[in-house]
Amino acid sequence: MIVKTKDFELEISNGSDIYFGSKTSGQIFNKWDEFEDNVKLRLEIIQNKISKLILESEEILLEAQAPDKKLKVRREEADSIEG
Repeated sequence: MIVKTKDFELEISNGSDIYFGSKTSGQIFNKWDEFEDNVKLRLEIIQNKISKLILESEEILLEAQAPDKKLKVRREEADSIEG
């Protein structure tokens, strides 16, 4: 998962590398396995929060689309879930 803002960049990959970049504090590189379980848990919580924000963004963007297009996207999602 990669998240970028004007001043920060965060890349978290469970079981792989962790990268944090900041214009003010520089860069931090770590391997997932280097962290203790409590740190991994905290990073996973951050990933879950980011996922929720991304889904919230999707909802906002879908609402802004034409109603017929929004309905089509939701139908396609429902069809893919049903198999």
